[in-house]
Amino acid sequence: MGERTRRLAWEGLLNARDLGGYRTADGRVTRWGAIVRSDNLTPLTAAGRAALLAYGVRSIVDLRRPEEAREHPNPFAEPGSHGLEYVNVPFEDPAVYAFTEEPESLTVVYQLMLDHYQSRVADVMTSVADAPPGGVLVHCMGGKDRTGLVSALLLDLAGVDRETIAADYAVTQDYLRERDDEWVRTGPGERAERERLVAKFSAKAEVMWAVLTQIDDRFGSVERYLFQAGVPADRIAGLRRRLVAGS
Repeated sequence: MGERTRRLAWEGLLNARDLGGYRTADGRVTRWGAIVRSDNLTPLTAAGRAALLAYGVRSIVDLRRPEEAREHPNPFAEPGSHGLEYVNVPFEDPAVYAFTEEPESLTVVYQLMLDHYQSRVADVMTSVADAPPGGVLVHCMGGKDRTGLVSALLLDLAGVDRETIAADYAVTQDYLRERDDEWVRTGPGERAERERLVAKFSAKAEVMWAVLTQIDDRFGSVERYLFQAGVPADRIAGLRRRLVAGS
């Protein structure tokens, strides 16, 4: 397959990348092609869809709410579509918790999501663990918040250091910059307000670092958080096997 590159240039997507190639604490490396993270797949062109299939993706875990999936259909959602398995496992549950006012920071947003949506997090992680052989693609809309949290939890389980995890998360800020700049220029309301929101809720490394530290402080580790959320021990082991050879 030649030299690997983390960013995947699949036509139509801005934020598709592989979680492989990261060094773990015990000296191993996360598997290339095992887990791919991305933004919404609706804009994929025919060439982009072909590239996704050629890369070895065999299942898709869609983290979006049902109304998002209806408004922006996943091109692989139809049963038997191209031989891929597709599941919609919403990360959020507005019936359990909904933001009624602007949170003070993105760190707080993520902490509240991980706290209130624990059962959904467990469903997502179990779906990734139970996916058929081959690459698993996890996505939401921008590939930043819900996908960013799931990716960080997976990399932590694999034994990747926090600095690397936080840096992987922050790459999204660069990849979505063109989209965000366009929204600042042309979005609704006052431009100054749009600029404020983009700056406040952008993907900064320190945000994910703080979130993972808070998990440690409250639960002891990401693994203990996931176990308490409802991910069985055998699925946690399965996630590690999927991510790292020899686990």
